[in-house]
Amino acid sequence: MRMGSYAWVLYALGAFLMFGITNFLLKYASVKGVPSIEGTVVLWLATGLVGIVAMLVMVVTGRFNPEVNPALAGLNFKYFIITAVAGVTLALGMYFLKVAVALGKAGPATAIALSNAMLVAALAWCILGEKLGVSEIVGMVLYAVAIIIFALKPLG
Repeated sequence: MRMGSYAWVLYALGAFLMFGITNFLLKYASVKGVPSIEGTVVLWLATGLVGIVAMLVMVVTGRFNPEVNPALAGLNFKYFIITAVAGVTLALGMYFLKVAVALGKAGPATAIALSNAMLVAALAWCILGEKLGVSEIVGMVLYAVAIIIFALKPLG
């Protein structure tokens, strides 16, 4: 495989790093007394500001113009509703995570919350027809077992 075919790994590691820092900062803010709801609202505001700046850059550079951006040619823009719904579920997930790390230990709370990779894989398999190989299924089972051990401490 070409090097470019592995670029997704770098992006995934970047997401891992950013989510890890975010979750630590949420716990740190909670330890310092930031209440869950108020902290979540500030988190949503910061996320919204990033979205507004990115949207303005895309509008100014013409990225939403199908003539400038061929990736949009023939796309029915109603499908952007899906990304808006994803934004709402992300905001709710951030709220639930903020409360979880405020009320419990940061490591187990984020381990459970970020085990969503298994849900994503299962939904992609069920709805999109993505194939799951034996190694992926075994990995998901091992991941689930690791989260149970890490978060629920069945071994004491």
